[in-house]
Amino acid sequence: MIDRSDIPCVAGSTGLVGSFLIKNLSKIYPIVISISRRKYDFQCDNVENIIVDFDEIQEESFLKKIDHLYIALGTTIKNAGSKEKFELVDYHYCYNLAIAAKRHGVKRISIVSSVGSNPKSKILYPRVKGLIERDIKALSFDHLSILKPGVILGKRNETRIGEKIVKFIFFLIDKILFGPFRKYKSISADDISKAMIFQVINSKNKLNILHYDELKFSSNSFSNHLNYDN
Repeated sequence: MIDRSDIPCVAGSTGLVGSFLIKNLSKIYPIVISISRRKYDFQCDNVENIIVDFDEIQEESFLKKIDHLYIALGTTIKNAGSKEKFELVDYHYCYNLAIAAKRHGVKRISIVSSVGSNPKSKILYPRVKGLIERDIKALSFDHLSILKPGVILGKRNETRIGEKIVKFIFFLIDKILFGPFRKYKSISADDISKAMIFQVINSKNKLNILHYDELKFSSNSFSNHLNYDN
C-alpha cells in the first residue's frame, strides 16, 4: 500500500532506468527527490533536483528527509575514462550513498545490479556488481531489492555502439532462452523501474533478488495493482 507521505529519492536519475523511475514515481508521490552531480530540469513540478557531491555524500543533508532510496547509478569504462573511475561510480558512490542513507534512517532501498554478477570474478564488470551486492546486503536494511537484469532496453541520451550490437544480438536470441538461461533475457528500463517501485512499496521480505521472471512479474503487478489516482 502506498504511503503518500513517503519521500522517494533516485540516484542516477538522468540515466536510462533512473529516468523511468522519476517518471513513474512522480505519478504516485507529491514529492520525488532526484540527486545528480549537475542541474537537470525534469519538467515536472513535484520532482526536486538536488545537486550533490558524491565524493562527500556523507555530509549531504537531504538524506534526513527521504524514506526510500533507489540507486540506478552506473557508467561504463569508456565513459568513466579508466577502470578505477568506473569502480568509483559503480561501487564506491553506490556503497557510500547506501551507508549514508542507513545512518540517516532510510529503511527501504533498491539497487540495479546485473545478471552474472560475481564478487570473485576476474572480469571487472561482474566483479564490481557482485561486490556492491555483497556489501549493501551487509548493511541490513529493513528491505533491500537487488535487480539483476540482462541487457537493458531503451533509448539512452548517449550512444553506446557496443551496447547497440549486444541489444541486436539479444533481439535475435531472446526467444530461445529457456530454463536457467531465461534470466539473461533482455528487458526494458521501464519494466525495471516499475519492478523496483513495486518491491519497495509492497515487499515484506528483508531481501529480494530479482532476475528476468521476477522483474516481469513485479512490473506487471505494478501496472495491474497500483492506481495512480488513489
